[in-house]
Amino acid sequence: MQWLQIIIEGNSLAIIKKCKAKSQDRSQVGVYIHDIQQGTTRSRNIVFKYTPRLTNALAHMLATEFLKKKEEVYLVKSIPGYAENHKETDWVREPD
Repeated sequence: MQWLQIIIEGNSLAIIKKCKAKSQDRSQVGVYIHDIQQGTTRSRNIVFKYTPRLTNALAHMLATEFLKKKEEVYLVKSIPGYAENHKETDWVREPD
């Protein structure tokens, strides 16, 4: 499957900035940032985007549930049924 663009969203501005940076990170999470940067060099269509937690409630809820269940899941064009009602709230667009 080929995607036109992959958007990776996160609610930690510091981590998003480190993932975007081309320089080597020497912080405690530097090894993880390095792995992320190595993975993104294979594809030019990956974008890192900061998203405040308040606007990303659906992703937070899904991550919490999957961690509780100790599941590793990749969601492509669908979400579990129990998350459907949260989807509408999360997709409300902020005013320009």
